[in-house]
Amino acid sequence: MFNKSLKKDFGKKSMKKRAAALFLAGAMMLTACGKSGSEKKPEQNTNISTEVINNGEEISAETGHTTNLSANMSRNVVTDPTENEEQSYINATANLSFELLKYLAVHEEGNIMISPESIVTALTMTENGAGGNTLNEMIQVFCPDLTLEEYNKAVAGFNTKLTSTEPRCFAMANSIWVRNSEELKINSGFLQTNVDYHNAEFFTADFDHQTLTDVNNWVNDKTNGMIPETLKELNPDTQMLLINAAAFEAEWAEEYEENQIKEGETFTTAKGQEQKVTMLSSTESGYIALNGGEGFVKYYKGCDYAYVAILPAEGVSADEYLANLKGEDFVKAYQNRDNSLDVYVNMPEFKSDYETSLVEPFKSLGMNEAFSDNADFSGMLASGKKELKIGDIIHKTHIEVDRKGTKAAAVTVVEMDKCTAVQETVSPKFITLDRPFVYAIIETDTGLPVFLGTVDSIE
Repeated sequence: MFNKSLKKDFGKKSMKKRAAALFLAGAMMLTACGKSGSEKKPEQNTNISTEVINNGEEISAETGHTTNLSANMSRNVVTDPTENEEQSYINATANLSFELLKYLAVHEEGNIMISPESIVTALTMTENGAGGNTLNEMIQVFCPDLTLEEYNKAVAGFNTKLTSTEPRCFAMANSIWVRNSEELKINSGFLQTNVDYHNAEFFTADFDHQTLTDVNNWVNDKTNGMIPETLKELNPDTQMLLINAAAFEAEWAEEYEENQIKEGETFTTAKGQEQKVTMLSSTESGYIALNGGEGFVKYYKGCDYAYVAILPAEGVSADEYLANLKGEDFVKAYQNRDNSLDVYVNMPEFKSDYETSLVEPFKSLGMNEAFSDNADFSGMLASGKKELKIGDIIHKTHIEVDRKGTKAAAVTVVEMDKCTAVQETVSPKFITLDRPFVYAIIETDTGLPVFLGTVDSIE
């Protein structure tokens, strides 16, 4: 199961004699790791009339301000996924992760980073309200080998694993926001499924300026202040928001000493421009060779997460390298990493923010009907009518990699709009990330990336 713990190779690395200076294990955790921050809760209005029918078909609310109805729905225990379900999920999610990154790398410039787990979780909640061909297309894109129930179990199981490590470095929260309307009545079964599997909060709101503030405050809180503004406006046609927010904060398992921090080093951008950067020098293990690129594994405290960077062959851009890379191949390369090699690494400190719409990437993968007026999200509504479609999938990420460790955050917002019509001695390896490269923050048992990106320039 996802909650099993595999033997880590970090201990072996720590015991080996190094040509470079030995590192000291870090004693201080990031102060924000595992903390939710100061929460600014959406405004509560006790005068709002709400009706929650736990044994019926609908949950509705009359016009008012933002109201949290989460307390009205208790969470039921769900079964763990089987090993076969887990493996299907790992393979499918790894492939989907790299397909999305490839599309964005081809169609957009600059540094790109996505959080596959945030994207998958937000759209799984959405998928729980889909039916007919809309559901079939989504299943084919996300994991054709699993039923929707099996996929929910796999997503929930992996997310539980991610958020249950010690030290706690990964936090995740889900919410569903519904427009206050007498006409819009939500299927309680749809909400209950998302509560059971994804612990989703449920809000009703006017979808006005106050709602915009409430949504942005909710995400800001859940990402420890790393994504302060998610939405700039609310579409008048938007009836529902399904949101996942994720935050990662961890220190390196081995601290950098002063003599390992080199100022004024050179990084050459994708456009051939030279930038002065701070390079961090260290000796790592977990050498990865994949499709002509070379990479390494660098662990965070607790060894449940690691930073993986792959440098393409000379003359090959990050975009060109990604073009022939499959997610399953990345996972296998990580699982078959060579821990007998010393890898002398120079990597840059960098910070990056990224935002995009994921509508076109998902259309390119075959998920088309969900965005059309033919969409079938009848499972979301008590009426069972096909009145909603996906209007947009907004994805924002933030990352900071420095001498202390890594901070990263992501938010995925699915906007539901009205349908207009309805051990031997080997020579060491040397890797200097002084030109564009691919990186990932992975869960170390599976090798699945929870964050995945490219660096074309240093910001």
